[in-house]
Amino acid sequence: MSDKRIVLLHGWGAETSKLEPLKRELEKLGWKVLLPKLAGFEKPAPKEIWGIKEYSEYINEEAKKSFGNNRFFVFGHSFGGGITIKLATSNSESLIGVVLCATRGISRGKSVKRLVFSTLAKTGKVLLITPQLANKFRKLLYKAAREHDYERTHGIMSEVFKKIISEDLKPLVSKIKVPTLVLWGEEDKMTPIKDAHFIKSALPESKLVTYKRQGHRLPYEKPEQLALEIEKWYRQLS
Repeated sequence: MSDKRIVLLHGWGAETSKLEPLKRELEKLGWKVLLPKLAGFEKPAPKEIWGIKEYSEYINEEAKKSFGNNRFFVFGHSFGGGITIKLATSNSESLIGVVLCATRGISRGKSVKRLVFSTLAKTGKVLLITPQLANKFRKLLYKAAREHDYERTHGIMSEVFKKIISEDLKPLVSKIKVPTLVLWGEEDKMTPIKDAHFIKSALPESKLVTYKRQGHRLPYEKPEQLALEIEKWYRQLS
């Protein structure tokens, strides 16, 4: 039986439709593809405040429903890449390999983000007299942290976002024991290319492929190229 089974995970604020083109390209190459809807996006929000751990457990269960006890690959873009790192370090027995694409949570896992969201929590209600001032203050902080996604997040998902954004995934990278492919746009401003090089240095056996004149939307804009790269890497593993 072929082991060309892969889960595709999108980024924060995106939908499965964003990765449908990549799914189709992989299916043309004979892959069985699971593109799960995530809690809080196209499925109801979780009743509790989830972090990366809870999302990774959810994905592992969804993959088992689709693939049974067979092992599989995981492709994660941005937030989905963070879930993929957690899966690779906590449920590695389920995985054959992982593809990390513009993964978030590496270079800005703690410092600026934690300061920003800690400031929001501690001083926001005290210093902000009027709604207008409050709105301006928040936007300045979001801009400082480069986290505009938070502005579009409501209800319990605001708390989920704050928990996820404060998680530092950098220490976990070197603990990944399954084959790893790293795909990155060289002009990515949301997840800088230095993060890709950090992953490569932490995992010397991994394969790094970068794309010129490409940013954070790499998997949306180059689905055919990424599918071919994943196929090529898979064949090298076999």
